Amino acid sequence: MNRFDDIMTRLEALRRQEKPGDEAAAEVIAAWRDRIDLIDTIILALLNERSQSANAIGHVKQQLGLPIYVPEREKSVLANVLTQNDGPLEDEAVRRLFERIIDETRSLERRRYQHRSPDASS
Repeated sequence: MNRFDDIMTRLEALRRQEKPGDEAAAEVIAAWRDRIDLIDTIILALLNERSQSANAIGHVKQQLGLPIYVPEREKSVLANVLTQNDGPLEDEAVRRLFERIIDETRSLERRRYQHRSPDASS
C-alpha cells in the first residue's frame, strides 16, 4: 500500500468513527481533541504528499527550463478548491490557506530546482 492509499484508508476510518457523545465534558473534549490530532496527522501527511508531487513537477520543469511560478496554474488550483468548498470555512479563509500552501510549495521547488542547471544530478 502506498502512502496516499494509507492516508485515504485512515481518512475513511475517521469518517466511520463514532463521534463523541454524551460523556462527561472532560471526556467529550478529550475525544474531540483526539479526533483533531488524528485529522492533523492526516493533513500533514497530505501536505507532504502534495509537496512531493509538486516537486516532481518542479524537477520536470527544471529539466525543460520552464519557470517554477505559473500564475494561471495557481488561479486554477484556487478556483478548484473554492468550487469544492462546502464550509464551514469561508471562501476567503480557504483562499488564504491554499495561497500559503502554494507559496510554501513553490519556495521548496525554488530551493531545490531553480538554481540547478538541467544537467545537474538530483
